[in-house]
Amino acid sequence: MAKKLAAGSEVDSWCTKCKLDLNHRIIAMDGAKPKRVECLTCRGHHNYRVPKSQQKAKPVRKTTRRSAAATKAALLREEQERRALWEEAIMGRTAPDFTSYKISEIFQLGELVRHKKFGDGVVSELFEGGKMQVLFEAGPKTLVYGR
Repeated sequence: MAKKLAAGSEVDSWCTKCKLDLNHRIIAMDGAKPKRVECLTCRGHHNYRVPKSQQKAKPVRKTTRRSAAATKAALLREEQERRALWEEAIMGRTAPDFTSYKISEIFQLGELVRHKKFGDGVVSELFEGGKMQVLFEAGPKTLVYGR
């Protein structure tokens, strides 16, 4: 038969200071459940925690994780595909084909852009609010335009 819990009685609890399931004295109750307890070993006060030995085991999630080599290979393939798109877009283009990037300029999808820091790129996507994604050799960058 389970004993009735009340303030002043003893209960097992996980001690946050000792990091063990230990005997505790109940200091405060919340209905029928202990709220605050005092460890009878270290005399520390803390909220009641169900002992680790009584906690239900968490279900183990089965996940498929890529190996480090597979992840690295996927990133390398993605990088090669991105670079191939960039090379195809700017291949055979001369300096007059590129528009110098300025925030005040208005750009169209597929337009070639020359940026001071990022180099040559192509507008790959236009967003609302005057933003565009430009594919540069180093990777895609989001830039503002038309302001």
